[in-house]
Amino acid sequence: MVILDSIQLPNKPRLADVIGGSGSFVTLGQRLFATEPARVGCLIIAGEDFPKDVEATLDNLGITLVVQKRENALSTRGLLEYEDDTFGPKNFTYTGGPLRATVSDLTNTPLLHANAFHFFGTPEEILTQVPELLELRGRHGIEERPLIIWEPFPAACKAENLAIFLNACKHVDVFSPNHLELQALFADGSKRFEQERLENHASQILKSGIGVSTDGPEGLIIVRAGEHGALARKRDEKAIWSPPYYEQASPKIVDPTGAGNTFLGGYISGQQVTNSWTQAVSYGHVAASFALEQIGLPKEEIKDGVELWNGVSVLERLEEYKARLRNAGVKSECFV
Repeated sequence: MVILDSIQLPNKPRLADVIGGSGSFVTLGQRLFATEPARVGCLIIAGEDFPKDVEATLDNLGITLVVQKRENALSTRGLLEYEDDTFGPKNFTYTGGPLRATVSDLTNTPLLHANAFHFFGTPEEILTQVPELLELRGRHGIEERPLIIWEPFPAACKAENLAIFLNACKHVDVFSPNHLELQALFADGSKRFEQERLENHASQILKSGIGVSTDGPEGLIIVRAGEHGALARKRDEKAIWSPPYYEQASPKIVDPTGAGNTFLGGYISGQQVTNSWTQAVSYGHVAASFALEQIGLPKEEIKDGVELWNGVSVLERLEEYKARLRNAGVKSECFV
């Protein structure tokens, strides 16, 4: 979902039509690493009032942009109100829409042929839309199963929904809540960050099963935990914690909005490039770092034939992150 955000900070003018939403930031995460930008796709469900300049900004990234207009509807908009100027506590409310995508929106578009799909939705939507997607691809002669990543809709993460969440996880390859959403699924009243508690919750989901395989569920859970890093694990392997690129107190952090979504876009790129879920996590952390450095999307430019984002080479930052892991004593080739 691409959302047009209005951002309100205390005692400052309101910022309007800031590009936001999970779809925008997941697309960013993939685009950061793309050697062929057109292989990155983005679907926008737009109302009649969708700004041309916003569409042009996304189109100028060179991605495959598909805009489906809804007649007699207003675009998805949201008001993001921060309680202070630290970009910490905030409240979000929809002020337009939301306009939700359906599988049928992919019909007769190049996006139907994608190797990976990111879903942001409820378990009910996953149980309906994933089979619909596979059936639609089959009708168009696309037999290969794509990588399917599910980022849950936060309001659906309630203990009473755990059973249907576990069922929906069997239809995806990667399930990625943030740590607060995971705790909410298990009626975990504590808001304290506790690695062991999160690992136990993740283990229960893995035990139930993520993904589909003739050899048993082989899917992955990634718990995005902000300044605490990320937990990634498959059922028969150890839990792996990896740190974020920026420490919490870094002056480079401006706005954390969208960083978790961008992480998943980076993960998708890393999985496609390396075919290694552990290495792909590093791509996720590096991608997220670029979302943190400003409000909205980072600045892209070409300098001396090299693509830069906020003045930095993405691949150089990736190598720097890997070197940091090595210097910290992380010996596993999984990361480096």
